Amino acid sequence: MNDDDPLLTDHDVVEQSEENTNTKSIESLHEWIIWSYLNVLIGGVILGVIAIGCSFRTHKFKRRQNYSKALKWSYVTLVTNCITTLCGLCACGYLIFLYSRIISNEQKQLMTKKITTKTIL
Repeated sequence: MNDDDPLLTDHDVVEQSEENTNTKSIESLHEWIIWSYLNVLIGGVILGVIAIGCSFRTHKFKRRQNYSKALKWSYVTLVTNCITTLCGLCACGYLIFLYSRIISNEQKQLMTKKITTKTIL
């Protein structure tokens, strides 16, 4: 038996390709950090800060090359960001609706004042 035989076994080749694939796939995991910061800016402060924490946790596990935990935290960050974005957009939409209603009520009051002053004159 040759000394080179253990180096040429299929087991060594498969193990090396799995390491390369795992390293490449862990780098492709998203941390969603920019989206998390944007969520804080659109008004989802509490959930946005939670999403930022999840993003940092994902980054920590990516640095440690722990693929399963990095994948889990990347998914948690994605879900948190989706919920935060939806809540922030709903809150902004509600405020716009409320503001437009206040403006329309003021316009109605002005119109009734103009009508009453014209009828008095």
